[in-house]
Amino acid sequence: MRIPSLLLEKLLVAIRTVKISKDNPWQMAIIGCLAGALFTGIVLMVVFGLRTRQIYADTRITSLDIADQLLQKDLAEDAVAIYEDVLRRVSPKREPALYGRLKNNEGVCYYTIAFIKDKDKETNLNKAIGAFEESIKIRTIREYPLEYAATKNNLGAAYWRLSAVRDKEGYLTKAIAAYREALVVRTPESYPHDYAATQDNLGTVYWDLSALKDKEAYLVMAVRAFEEASRFYSVRDYPVGYAIAQDHLGTAYRALAAVKGTEENLLKAIAAYEEALRIYTPEHYPLDYELVQNNLGMAYSALAQVKNKEANMARAISAYNKALKVYTQEQYPAGYATALNNLGTAFNDLAKVKDKELNLVMAIGSYEEALKIRTLERYPLDYAETQNNLGTAFWGLSEIRGKEENLARAITAYKEALTVRTPAQYPREYAETQNNLGASYWTLAEVRDKAKNLARSVGAYEEALRIYTLEEYPQGYAMIQNNLGAAYWTLSEVKDKGDNLAKSIAAYEKALRVYTLEIYPLDYAMIQNNLGAAYRSLALVKERKANLGKAVRAYEEALKIYTAQKYPLYHQRVAANLALIKQMLK
Repeated sequence: MRIPSLLLEKLLVAIRTVKISKDNPWQMAIIGCLAGALFTGIVLMVVFGLRTRQIYADTRITSLDIADQLLQKDLAEDAVAIYEDVLRRVSPKREPALYGRLKNNEGVCYYTIAFIKDKDKETNLNKAIGAFEESIKIRTIREYPLEYAATKNNLGAAYWRLSAVRDKEGYLTKAIAAYREALVVRTPESYPHDYAATQDNLGTVYWDLSALKDKEAYLVMAVRAFEEASRFYSVRDYPVGYAIAQDHLGTAYRALAAVKGTEENLLKAIAAYEEALRIYTPEHYPLDYELVQNNLGMAYSALAQVKNKEANMARAISAYNKALKVYTQEQYPAGYATALNNLGTAFNDLAKVKDKELNLVMAIGSYEEALKIRTLERYPLDYAETQNNLGTAFWGLSEIRGKEENLARAITAYKEALTVRTPAQYPREYAETQNNLGASYWTLAEVRDKAKNLARSVGAYEEALRIYTLEEYPQGYAMIQNNLGAAYWTLSEVKDKGDNLAKSIAAYEKALRVYTLEIYPLDYAMIQNNLGAAYRSLALVKERKANLGKAVRAYEEALKIYTAQKYPLYHQRVAANLALIKQMLK
C-alpha cells in the first residue's frame, strides 16, 4: 500500500518549515510526537493496505469456489454472474492465468445456459464462443498447453451446437478445426482420457457433416474417431466413456451400412451396441439402456432387409420390448413413444414374412399407442412420422380384410401426416407421404369411384414429383414416374383411353432415364414389362402395327433380365405376352 504522494509532500514541507531550537524541550517533544505520528501513520496505512488486499484476494477465491460449485450443479446463470463480477476486477496483463480461466468458465456457463433457454440458444452460444476465443488469446499452446486444449475442445462443442441453429456446414467445419487443434496437445501417449473425449466429439461432428456432403467419406472418418475413443476408454477405468463411444460407433456403422457393406457394417453396429450394453444395465443406467436397446432394434430391423428376415425382425422386436420395460409413459414419454413407433415398424416388416394379419394388427396397435403421446400439439414431427407409418399399416391390412374401410383409414392417416409435412418445411417427407397417398387412392379405385380415385392418385403422384425431381432425387423420381404410369394406365380403362395411355407411356419412359439396364437391371425389366403392356393397349386404339412393334421391343428388353434360369415365373409371363403380341402382328 503506497501513501498518497500529496499527503506525504505536505507533511514533509510542514516539518521543514518549522524552526527548531534544540535548547527548547517543549519544541523537541512536539517534533518527536509528529515524527512518531507520521511513522505510525505510515505503518498503519501499509498494514491496512496489505490487509485490504488479502481480504479482497480471499473474497475473490471464495467467490470463484462458489461459482465453480454452482457451475458443477448446472446453476450456470448464477455462476456466470459471479464470474463476470470477478472479471471486472481482473487484468489480463497482470493476472493472465486467472483471466484465461475465468473467460473459459464464462464460456462454459453460456454454453450450458443455451440448453436451458432454447429461445435464446443462438445468443448464448455466440457469447460462449466469444468467451472461449478471449480465453484462447491468453491460454496459448506455448504458455498453457493443457488449458489451451481444454478451451479448444469447449470451443469445438460450442460450434457444433451452433451448427444446429444456422450455417450447419460452416460451423461443423469450425468445430472440426477446433477439435483437431485440441488433439495437438491431447495425444494418446500423454493424455489418453482427454484424447478419447475429443476423438468422440470429433466423430460426432463427422457424423453430422456426413448428412450434408461426402456421406461415405465422413462416415468413415466418424467410425475411425469413435474407434480411437474406444481404444483409450477402458472398460475398467472409464466405463461410461467406453459405453458412449461404443453407442456412437454403432450408430456410425449403421449409417455407413446404408452407403456400402450393408451386412458387414450392420453386424459391426450390432456388436458395438452390445458392447455398450455391457455397461448400460437397466439397473444402473436405465435411460441409456433404453436408448441403446432402441438403436440395437433399428440395426436388427435394417439387417432383416438383407438376411434372415424373420429371425432378425424377431430380435428387433425383442430389443424394442426391452426398451419399453425400462421406459414408462409417465417418466419418459418421448422415449416411450419412440420405442412404440419403432416396435410398430418392426411388426409391419415382420408381416411381410409371417402372420401378416396378426403382425399388422400389432403394428397398428403400437402406432396408435404412440400417438397418445405423439400429439400434433406436443410433438408435431413425430406425430407426422407415426401417422405416415399408421397409414402404411392400414394399407397393408386392406390387402387381407376390410379393403375399403382400411384404405379409408390409411388415407385419413396420410392426410394427418400432411398437416405437418408441408412442401415448404419438410419437402422430402411431403413427397414420401404424397406417394403413399397416391398408392392408397390407386388401390381404393379398385373398390369404388374408380375415375375419381384414380384422378386423386394421379394428383398425389404429381405433387410428389414437384419435390422428387430427376436432378435432386433420381431414384425417388423414377419410382414415382413408374407409379404415375400405372395410375394413367388404369385410368385409361375408364376414360380418355388414348390420351391416358400416352401419358402412361411417357411416365414409364421417364422412369427409364434412371432405371437403366446396367445400374438397376430388375427395375429396368419391370418398367419394360409395364411399357410393353401399355403399348399393347394403345395398339387397340391407334397405330396398331407401330405400337405392337414397340410392345415387342419392350418385352424383349425385359427378357434380357427375366431369364428362365434366374426368374422363371417372370420369364414365363413376359414370354407369354411376347408370343401373344407376335401372334397379333401376323
